[in-house]
Amino acid sequence: MDGGSGGPYTSRTAEEVFRDFRGRRAGMIKALTNDVEKFYQLCDPEKENLCLYGYPNETWEVTLPAEEVPPEIPEPA
Repeated sequence: MDGGSGGPYTSRTAEEVFRDFRGRRAGMIKALTNDVEKFYQLCDPEKENLCLYGYPNETWEVTLPAEEVPPEIPEPA
């Protein structure tokens, strides 16, 4: 992770990283508090490995994990 122009990572300011984190966190908290009924309905026990994703615009989604996760990272439980 050299942060150079050749890699998939782009350099961002601390403020941009914090705004992204704050929005994603707010989305997940919203799912677990205000939208708990909707969240519960989306958690289908027939599907394996569902993940809760928070987005920078303070929204959330329950879906299967992203395909591009490296194999050395443990599966979510």
